Amino acid sequence: MRVKVCKESELKEGDSRVVSILAKHVAVFKLNGALFGLEGDCKHMKQSIAGGKIEGTVFTCPHHGWRYDVPSGECLEESWAKLKTYAAYVEDGHIWVDVLS
Repeated sequence: MRVKVCKESELKEGDSRVVSILAKHVAVFKLNGALFGLEGDCKHMKQSIAGGKIEGTVFTCPHHGWRYDVPSGECLEESWAKLKTYAAYVEDGHIWVDVLS
């Protein structure tokens, strides 16, 4: 399923946006000019990762500090806690994400 997230101009370099898509949270990050889509709930306690801190390509969940590598979705705290990744891209001035079930 392909879903429109926001206008391209609304997501600045080094920022992220979390949206709800059919009861799922999906996060889109813009890092080094590239877009990355990730599952939007931390594996630690299933809380939204909205509002977390980004340093380089590492994202820190704002609730309990679990860190994730954005491009791969790998959790730096627990190897079992990888976030799903989704294709994210720009089309017609909007950012889209492909969310597979």
